[in-house]
Amino acid sequence: MSSITFGGLATGIDTNTIVSELMQLERQPIERLERDREYVKNRLTAFTDFDKKLESLLAKFEKLDTDNEIGSYQATAASEEFFTPSASSSAVPGSYQIEVQTLARQQKDVSDAGYASRSEANFTSGTLNVNGTDITIDNDSLNSLADKINAANSGDTPTGVSASIINDGSGYRMILSGEDAATSFTASVAGGTTANGYAALSFTNTQPASLATIVVDGIAITGNSNTFEEAIPGVSITVDKENTLGESTNLTVSVDKAGAKTQIEGMVSAYNDIINFLDQQKDAGWGNDSGFRSAKRRLQNLLVTSVNGSGNVQSLSQLGLETQRDGTLTIDSSTLDEVISTDLESIEKLLAGEDGVEGISSQFISYLEDITDSVDGLLPSRKDSSDREIRRFDQSIFNMEARMDKREDTLRAQFTSLETLISSMNQQSAFLTQQLSQLNNY
Repeated sequence: MSSITFGGLATGIDTNTIVSELMQLERQPIERLERDREYVKNRLTAFTDFDKKLESLLAKFEKLDTDNEIGSYQATAASEEFFTPSASSSAVPGSYQIEVQTLARQQKDVSDAGYASRSEANFTSGTLNVNGTDITIDNDSLNSLADKINAANSGDTPTGVSASIINDGSGYRMILSGEDAATSFTASVAGGTTANGYAALSFTNTQPASLATIVVDGIAITGNSNTFEEAIPGVSITVDKENTLGESTNLTVSVDKAGAKTQIEGMVSAYNDIINFLDQQKDAGWGNDSGFRSAKRRLQNLLVTSVNGSGNVQSLSQLGLETQRDGTLTIDSSTLDEVISTDLESIEKLLAGEDGVEGISSQFISYLEDITDSVDGLLPSRKDSSDREIRRFDQSIFNMEARMDKREDTLRAQFTSLETLISSMNQQSAFLTQQLSQLNNY
């Protein structure tokens, strides 16, 4: 805790200001260290940002490294009123006629009576048999009975039946539901007794179980859910509504050309982000770091790589990619659209490669994985050295601050001693003056 001092009482000198200004001068080495430390921190931030941008470009090329990802497929229904399709990478292009004949429906049984409470224990005794499994009724409520039914639908021999409770306006009712459209069940109560005037529990079937049925190009296919995964290779079909009998809806599976273009545009955007970032670092002291220069040079070399494959497209420039004077890429959209429309297979061979030929994506991926490696990459090497520098700066600043505190205490002590000395001399002077004055009076 700093002591409170009042300077200049004896000398008239503003010692506090003098000490403060002297300390400001002596703090200049510390301020230089603080600026150097901030520089290293900013440099480390730049390398961290650069690493993230490299990882972003890596992710883009990873999506361009297999022909299934470049030439992804889309499934389009003439009308999505009856079903919703979704294509995977294993889809087969083609056209199909699909008729939705029936939807999958679970069996539903509803309690005959509506009850005033779902929590009062008015079901006193009896046995509820659900699909061959006996459930004892023992002073239960609707809630506790539903819990028992759901508990029986677990373990090694589940009943395949679940229970829920609704309120239809006339009271609470229990609904029993089959596990899927292939599950039929029975539910009955034996020896049921109740309290408080409750009706005995009984059930009525309101919806029988039925399988979903679709007809694909004249072939009938059934399923126990409304989603068909294998009716068409690589296409998932979720049925929503039944067609009028005999009517069908056309489904087309085709290459997603717009998706291929979007992926290439995304790669170009990530590449340009790196080039622009490196350009922005030029004014900083670390802008000419060998790591930055080497990475830029390697990326530019990979960009002009040609592959000697069997496709008609053997370089990125043939896709309409052009390097500008600032190093960024532009895309001639008309050229890219033309190649995608007429020769997507050659694009796949260029980027993803083929037997015995490494694609451009793989070459980029190999380099980008090395430079972003969490142990041996560019960032870890720069981070290790930067962390060491920052620790040295922190320790030096700490040591100098400690010396500065001692120096300030010393200066204040010296000025205090000076004040004390001068005050003593002033007192002696005043005493002598007084004595001389008295002598003159004699």
